[in-house]
Amino acid sequence: MINTKRRPTLIYDGYCNLCVGFVKAVEPSNRIDDGGYHVALVPYQKADDLIREFSLDPKELQSAFHFIDEDGNVYKAGKAIDKLSEIYPFLKIGSGFFTTELGEKLYAFVSENRYSIFGCSDECYVSEFYESEQKV
Repeated sequence: MINTKRRPTLIYDGYCNLCVGFVKAVEPSNRIDDGGYHVALVPYQKADDLIREFSLDPKELQSAFHFIDEDGNVYKAGKAIDKLSEIYPFLKIGSGFFTTELGEKLYAFVSENRYSIFGCSDECYVSEFYESEQKV
């Protein structure tokens, strides 16, 4: 039987300081003992292949986290954080909130205002995962 599972992937906005802060918070827990990674952390600015493969809307990618699980299912915004909490248990604190109606509204508000609230970087942050994959 052929294993068709893929590495889970988080797509984030590499210019958003809040998004980058989140990615930097999970990076230490992302590395596996064998040198691999639990989750591919990819800025949407460098996700052209994923955009094509999963028919993703770049405007939606800019406004919310997108998580692609091992089976190719795509989760957005708070549901993406909730799915990530299955891999990173420390995210379980509060992750369920973002799947509620109030949590979704808060996520949308922060997403729409994140550059003015948290600022915007001058360059796209590329995770250590993405950098290591490009060297292969």
